Amino acid sequence: MKNLLKISLIAVSLFFSASLYASEGSFVLKVKGINEKSVTFYIDEAQIVDVSIYGTENELLYEKRIKAKRGSSKTYDLSSFPDGSYTFKITTESKSTEYQLSIVDGKTIVSNPLITETIKPVLTKEDEMITLNLENASKGPVEVRIINEYNDELYKEVFEGTLALTKKFNVSRVGLGELTFLIKSENQEFTKVVQMR
Repeated sequence: MKNLLKISLIAVSLFFSASLYASEGSFVLKVKGINEKSVTFYIDEAQIVDVSIYGTENELLYEKRIKAKRGSSKTYDLSSFPDGSYTFKITTESKSTEYQLSIVDGKTIVSNPLITETIKPVLTKEDEMITLNLENASKGPVEVRIINEYNDELYKEVFEGTLALTKKFNVSRVGLGELTFLIKSENQEFTKVVQMR
């Protein structure tokens, strides 16, 4: 019985060490094999993904845009990379995920991901109404400003602690020209110009 327990524990530990991976959301980055210098990137949902690999000095070593299908994967061979630290960055329209890769003695180690949500407001204009829809707002303050073509501030409000924000603006009195929407959240800023003509 003790031998069976020992064998089971050894088998489980080998299984987990052979499948080291970092996962978050719709991505999984996994070391291909225990003694290999390659990683496999799995994508759970169909989307456009920008993949970048940076060196120790933050120099761009690899960059590619992928139109990924649901349930697809891509393997990256790192055998030409010398031992060191690298950043594997995956960017979509709404989020950026970074994995730290360490190559030591021909083995690749993947860190837990660092995820940055990107604010992506949607502005729609219908007749004399502009609707601002911000579904992935951060938990912190979100500042919304509207300025006209003369750089006059027409609107400013800070929304606290909202995860989703929908706001309608009546622009019937603005006249012709353009309005610039400035949306700030933590370290991010989004700017969109809406033509009133």
